[in-house]
Amino acid sequence: MSFFLIHCWGGNGRSCWSGWLSDELKVLSPASRVLLPDFPNTNAPRLDEWLLEIHRHVKKFDEKDEWVLIGHSLGCPTILRLLEAFGKNERVCAVILVAAFAKDLGFKETRNFFEKDFDWDKIKKGCGKFIVINSDNDPFIELDEGKRVAKLLGAELVVEHGAGHINEGSGFGPYPRLLEIIKGLKSKSE
Repeated sequence: MSFFLIHCWGGNGRSCWSGWLSDELKVLSPASRVLLPDFPNTNAPRLDEWLLEIHRHVKKFDEKDEWVLIGHSLGCPTILRLLEAFGKNERVCAVILVAAFAKDLGFKETRNFFEKDFDWDKIKKGCGKFIVINSDNDPFIELDEGKRVAKLLGAELVVEHGAGHINEGSGFGPYPRLLEIIKGLKSKSE
């Protein structure tokens, strides 16, 4: 499997649990490719720049590479936009959306990610399995939004209780439950 981690607004490749997860994935599967770039202009993000950054690392997502895309917060709509733009022969094995949302939350800095509606049918064609993880007390994203995204994707929904925004401020440096979810995906692909 190959892994691509997409961080949150204001973050970097190793923020929250991403750095820890990357290190754990390299131990779990030393031959795996694990990418966690720092996305440009993280405090004033532009969707076009973030998609270009992804394609700077991976020109085309081929199903045989068994890609797993993992996004946190703003990384989630970034992944949805990426899947929406996939070419005919592009597909990933799985997508894990942590603190998932797919609507304008009212922040002018991120509004450009939501200028058009999502093409859910096209998004679903680009991925074999979706997992959505949301907290029941996230101060930014209501659990109902996570449920809505999960329903639109036909995704497995994981509800974290009392986990806030599932970030460092909520006590998530290490995130063992996410690693266990990935191990479950990995065992099914072997």
